[in-house]
Amino acid sequence: MVAEATAMRNGIRAAVQAGFTNIHIEGDNKVLIQEVQGQIQPPWEIHVLVHDIHHYFQSCNHVSVNHTFREGNRAADWLAKLGLSLQSIILWN
Repeated sequence: MVAEATAMRNGIRAAVQAGFTNIHIEGDNKVLIQEVQGQIQPPWEIHVLVHDIHHYFQSCNHVSVNHTFREGNRAADWLAKLGLSLQSIILWN
């Protein structure tokens, strides 16, 4: 949960810093999506991360956050695994 919330926070921060103001987020962690949507309270382990996510949302004109099943999220899963296998940081635009 902490890794996924951190990845979401870092991704939103990068998008906002790049000047994007209309953001669409899809994730396969239903609990994290519900927490970010404000449907449930985040556990203490990720409370600060969810707070940071909401802070970055304030810089945006439009944000949508939706749950997708893992099968529909294969591209993101592939990229995450690729990122873990790299020896250095790579930024794709």
